[in-house]
Amino acid sequence: DVYRETADAISQNSDFIDQYNPEYLLILSGDHIYKMNYDKMLDFHKAQGAAATIAVMPVSMKEASRFGIMITDENRKVVDFEEKPAHPRSNLASMGIYIFNWKTLSEALVTNKEQPNLDFGKHIIPYCRDKGAPLYAYEFNGYWKDVGTLTSYWEANMELIDIVPEF
Repeated sequence: DVYRETADAISQNSDFIDQYNPEYLLILSGDHIYKMNYDKMLDFHKAQGAAATIAVMPVSMKEASRFGIMITDENRKVVDFEEKPAHPRSNLASMGIYIFNWKTLSEALVTNKEQPNLDFGKHIIPYCRDKGAPLYAYEFNGYWKDVGTLTSYWEANMELIDIVPEF
């Protein structure tokens, strides 16, 4: 079967992942350009006692409707989540980079396995939030570009060939 979304790909491979019985699972998006030290994100995840940590980056309010948006408290605990909202209440955009406690993610995948096009933003994160799992936003402050649209792909290419590239 083909992978429809990132969560669907993880779900289809959960038996393989279970063989290793990991404590944590790092999930990355394939259509982004960035450089991140995942150890720092994992340290943050552990320090907060999080069930899931979502890497976020501030974007312009104009762009915010393209992303999953995290609404957080002063400690970066996620208090609400909006998937591609028409009128976003925050500009903290999910980067599609997640660290989950495997037990938390596994339960969410099993419970939502019948969802068509199983997706983190539409199914997994809302499920975890509704179950009261502690979700946190890890703010990234480096170069990051989502190249999921033709315009953003072109912009990233132009930035990378600049005299002094941002990346």
